[in-house]
Parts: sequence; structure tokens; C-alpha cells
Amino acid sequence: MTSRAQTVFSGGTILTMEPENPVAEALAIGPDGRILAVGRESEVKILARTTTRQIDLQGKTLLPGFFDCHMHILPLGLALMQVDLSPSVAKSVDDIVRLLRKRLEEQPDAPCILGNRYDHNRFVPPVHPTRYDLDKVCTDRPVRIEHTSGHAAVVNSHALKLLNITRETPDPIGGTIVRDAQGEPNGVLLETASWQNLDKIIPPPTRSQQIEALKLANRYLIERGITSASDANTLPEEIEVYAQAVRNKALQVRVNGMIAWADVMRSAGDNPPPPHEFHHPDVSGHQFHIGQAKLFSDGAITTRTCRLSQPFQDMPDNYGLYLHPPEELEAYILAAHQKGWQIATHAIGDAAIDLVLRCYAKAQRVHPRPRPGHRIEHCMLLNPDLIARLRRQHIWAIGQPEFLMQLGDAYIAALGAERANALSPYATLEAQGVAQAFSSDCPVVPGAPLDGIRAAMERKTPSGVVLNEQERVSVEVALYAYTASPAYATRTDDDRGTLSAGKWADIVVLSDNPMQVPLSEWERLNVVATFIQGEQVYGELS
Repeated sequence: MTSRAQTVFSGGTILTMEPENPVAEALAIGPDGRILAVGRESEVKILARTTTRQIDLQGKTLLPGFFDCHMHILPLGLALMQVDLSPSVAKSVDDIVRLLRKRLEEQPDAPCILGNRYDHNRFVPPVHPTRYDLDKVCTDRPVRIEHTSGHAAVVNSHALKLLNITRETPDPIGGTIVRDAQGEPNGVLLETASWQNLDKIIPPPTRSQQIEALKLANRYLIERGITSASDANTLPEEIEVYAQAVRNKALQVRVNGMIAWADVMRSAGDNPPPPHEFHHPDVSGHQFHIGQAKLFSDGAITTRTCRLSQPFQDMPDNYGLYLHPPEELEAYILAAHQKGWQIATHAIGDAAIDLVLRCYAKAQRVHPRPRPGHRIEHCMLLNPDLIARLRRQHIWAIGQPEFLMQLGDAYIAALGAERANALSPYATLEAQGVAQAFSSDCPVVPGAPLDGIRAAMERKTPSGVVLNEQERVSVEVALYAYTASPAYATRTDDDRGTLSAGKWADIVVLSDNPMQVPLSEWERLNVVATFIQGEQVYGELS
């Protein structure tokens, strides 16, 4: 007996992201939340019955739900609970102090005052706040603010005392304790220095707070049309948090976790676990699973900590940092590769990308595997040799176009115009046949896919400078890189990424057809509704 549809969409444009059938007239969803059929309206509507929900799109456009394959889901939710210091609200150090004081007035019993997403590159002059600025908020409890990149933080004097950081404290491996002219720590902490021993100043969030954070993050994502997302540094102890949030229906977005591999290696020693050992027995792998081993090779451009072959333009003695000694990173990659993991390694600077490619190549020589699907996250400062090696080694380049829109001016200041124009060469990667997918790294940037798609097509910095117009991509390429490509990059393409029979009915409805909206009018494009497994989880659509 032919299955009957629970819901049928028609009356608009349906973009399937399937090359053989790119545009359809109607789509039917079965009672199990999977797509029954997509194609001509006359053929699809045969599956309807009297109880079928018929949705007239009224000229709107339906496409696969967006997939952000590199972001930080739990940190996003926790960040939403802290003081927002992003450039739209904190345009100066004085603004940061004012906003933090306001939070202290609102929560006078808070054990610490936390803020996030400040960007010193937007200040005049472009300098970080210091301990002395944060001491103006309070001196009887810790104050900590995190840089928008996630690769730096600033703490007040009380927090430095609790962290036991003095002028005699050495820099940790992969990090820097910034000091003033007298050699005293000024409160600015870079890379590993910014997140070590946080439990000494920040009470660990309770399980209920973590679940609430995931609930907030879930709402944030579905409002932007995101139906699947990758958490790009899942700690082993957070797996149960995600599982509980799924069970409680606080988390509807499908989550692909990327396990913090350095943490795993430090606890597992010579016998790290294979991927299947991270399967959680109480939740479906379609809703939450651990898919990749995540590593960091360097830092960020905005904090001058990514590893470069030539120094930063504004810091001629600074080549950036390796977050692991190269031999340690090589050992971590080899161990994950031998255990059958798909590996995702953060690398932004050209020297870091070169190192990761060499480590991947050596792992493959030592232990050959058929196309392991390894990835380089961010993969920003490239040259022809690195691009050719990405292609030869079949390595995914996972980009964040929104970085250019939000942080591009800071890139020019740090690298100079020539190298800034070489960043994120999406059109060249596409032309050279390098597999790439788009994402946001949210909460580093706000993370709306429609903004990321626009950024890939425009490549404009906040001040309006175009970073290499020849690297602009078409709307078709950008849409594919935010829907189908992330599914391939996470090996979940069997049930998501495109609209075809048998896949989950995870879909987004947009107000207009993005294929036809000119860039000059892109702001009128918005998310009308989001569906996960055939259930409407956001928006108004009757």
C-alpha cells in the first residue's frame, strides 16, 4: 500500500540541492518525519489524504534546513546568559565597564561577572581592555570577558590573584600572559592562558544551567533556519548534557559533536577510544552523535596568535603560536587516524595549515585508509601550493564567510592588504575542486546562514572594503555550501543536506527565492519557518 502524506507543501519554489532535480513544485512528508516525495505537484499530491496538512507556500521558497558544520552550541547558550559586549553595543572600553557594572547592579550576589564577544580591533585605538579597566567594575570578585574570537580573555586583578598569575608566572605552552612595560601581567590572556584553571574563578555551570543554555542555543539556531549543527569542541563530560537535552526536548536541532581530542588523549594515554565508544545508548544518533576528533593547531588572526610563515604586519617579531608542539600534534593526529576517526583540525595561518597537511599525509602513509575525510577548520591563509595539497590529499576546507563581514578590517590591520586578500579563497577552492563547506564558528560571529551566504558573495569588511572580488562565489555555490556540503563534510548525507525521498524533512522556508534576490536587496530575505523531522519548530506558516 502506498504511504500517505502527513504534510504537503506546494505553491512556491522548492530548491532541493539535488543536481538531478534542482527545483520542484511540491514536497510530501510522511508520518515518520521523512520526505515521501519531491517533484511535480500533480505527482506529489496523489499521496495526500483528507487528514493531510496542505501548506500553500504562497510564493515563498523552501529548501533544506541550513547546516552549520562548525560552531559551538553549548558555549553559544552560555554566552547568551552573559553580558553581550559585541561591537554593536560595546564600542569602547568605557562601554564594556558600563555594561559590566549594570550586570553587577542587576545581580549583586553573582560570584563573578562575565561578558563575551568584545572586539578590541573595533576600538580607537585598537587595544584590549586591561585588568585596571575591569577593576573599575569591582575588586571583590572575579571579572572575566572573552574576546569574540574565543582565543583571548581579560580578567581583573582579583581573578589574576585567584589564578595565581604573577610577574614570575611563565607563559603556558600554546599561550601568552600579556605583560605591561614593567613586566606585570596586565590581565590580557591569550590562547591556552585564557582558559586554563577557569574553575578557580568561574563556578562550573550546573547541569540545569547547561540544559537551559542548550535550550537558548536551540531557539537561536532554529530562528535562523539551522536544523543541524556541529559542536566544534565537545568535552567528554558534555556528552551526557547533550543527551539529556535531547531527551528533554530542549534540543531539537540535530547535533554532530566533535570530541576534544587533546582532552581524550591526555586521559586515554596510549590507547585512545575509537568513534563507536562515544555512542550514547539513550539517544538516536540521528539527533546527537560524536562524529569527529577535534584538534587546534594555532590561534586567531584578530588576537595575533595564528601561526604564520611571515610575521604580522603590525607586530614584526610575532609569527603567532602553535597550540601544540608540532611533534605532539603529529602524535595526536596519528593516534586518531589509526583509530578510524575523521579528524577536524583548526588551522588559520599558512604555517599551521602546512603543518596539519604534513601531519595528515604522514598519518596516511603510516596507516593507509580510503579517503578518511579529514578536515581543516577555517583554512584561511592559503597559497597555490597549499590549495594543491588540499586537493591531492582530499582534505575538506571548512570556511566561515561571515568572518570577512564581521572581522575583515582587523585582518587587513594584522596581515596587510596583500595577505588579507589571500584569505578564504572560496572561488579558487571551488574551481580547483577542493571540497569545502561553510559554517560560522558562532558565537565568534552572530552566525545567521543568510548573512554567511551574503558574505561569501560580497566579501565586504565592516568598513566596506572588498577582500578580493575575484574570490566571490555565486549564490548557488554558497547555498550548497550551507546545506548539502556540510552533510557530506560530517558524513551525515544519507539523511540530510538535500531534499530527496527518504531523508529527514528538515527544511527552512524563506520569504523569497535567494536565487533571484539581488544582493542590493538581500536584507529583505528572511526565515519564515523552520521544520525538523516534519514538525514546525519556528515561525508562522499555515
